Amino acid sequence: MRVALALFLSLSAAFFIWSIGRDLVPPRSVTFAAGMSGGGYHAIATRYAEILARDGIETRILETAGSVENVDRLSSGEADVALLQGGVHAEGGAEALGAMFYEPLFVFAQADADLSSNPGDWAGLGLAVGPEGSGTRAASRVLLAASGIAPADVTLLPVGGADAVLELRAGEADLALFVAPLAAPYLQPLFNDPDVRLLRLLHLDAIARRMDHAEIVTLHAGAISLRPVLPQQSTDLVAMVARLVGQRDLHPALVDRLVMAAREIHGERDQITPEGAFPATSGISMPIDVNAYDIITDGPSALSAYLPYWAVAQVNRIALLALPIVFLLFPLLRSLPGLYQWRMRSQVFRHYREIREIDEELREAASPTRLSTLRDRLDAIDAELAELRLPVAYRHLAYTARLHVDLVRSRINEKQHGLDSGAGVTS
Repeated sequence: MRVALALFLSLSAAFFIWSIGRDLVPPRSVTFAAGMSGGGYHAIATRYAEILARDGIETRILETAGSVENVDRLSSGEADVALLQGGVHAEGGAEALGAMFYEPLFVFAQADADLSSNPGDWAGLGLAVGPEGSGTRAASRVLLAASGIAPADVTLLPVGGADAVLELRAGEADLALFVAPLAAPYLQPLFNDPDVRLLRLLHLDAIARRMDHAEIVTLHAGAISLRPVLPQQSTDLVAMVARLVGQRDLHPALVDRLVMAAREIHGERDQITPEGAFPATSGISMPIDVNAYDIITDGPSALSAYLPYWAVAQVNRIALLALPIVFLLFPLLRSLPGLYQWRMRSQVFRHYREIREIDEELREAASPTRLSTLRDRLDAIDAELAELRLPVAYRHLAYTARLHVDLVRSRINEKQHGLDSGAGVTS
């Protein structure tokens, strides 16, 4: 038992040393899949890069078409982390670092265009929804499907961002759709342009219920500008919940820095987000990194005031690794006294079976030779009991067993005496 326990503890210690020592020093760089240059995701990734640089972490920003391509970059291992629009699902091998911000669905039309605010009436229109691989294009397809519009009923133009704005102004697109954070650079000119207007969609509750990771937010009048007042009236919008997603084996120190950066970037309120709403752990619908979960729910570790961030991350990691082993080890430790007691008792009690067998055989023994054999077996048991080296608390068990041996031995002697007496009378 002692050998097994020592082996278990040794293997556990070796696992701890290997799992922590193999990557004790955190990576000094991270690859971030963002979006198109000039887009909202790219601007947010740039802010992450600036914050990570404070700790000497270099951030390589990959320009992509958007969320769908970001998933591909994560799956191929080209990117360590990425921003993903709500409703865009990452395959296995990735974990969320939290829900980060709202991305409203903005639909712009020319100011004088007589277009329906019900997406179910958009058949025959040309929609600028971004290139293949963009989150806006993916969300637009879901929106159209939720509205009963077949893909063949509309023309999906593969332009997004500033290019979609140009297409709309030139009349090449009837509508321009954007799923983007409120701070996306290309949105401000649209709100300021008197020739375009923000379409106030109808039936938002029904639409939001048919789209994954969608909520309804309110863009209040004057949220963009108070001089002039933009928008001129409050507007409800369907908003997707964007997530920050990383590789499953992302170093815990990088997770720590990324989530702390997210708290700084996304933690404050804005025109559509209440204070403290993000980062969040709810509404993610995918596995979440345990280190990220702890930081979001409990805040930074108290050790952060005394240790470098990478050391704190490793301490937290040790705690996470050790906890399951402690839960396994604790019942084992509690059972050790019982196992020890069973071991001590078994050294004595294992002899009782043979003592009982001898006692039963004694009833039918009718010859001096048979009685002598039984006596020899008892003497052997008695000798083994006498040689036992038991702790003081268990020695009485051996003494009691030897008394039982003596009791059976006396019965053998009585029966032997009877046989001898019978033989003397006969002679």
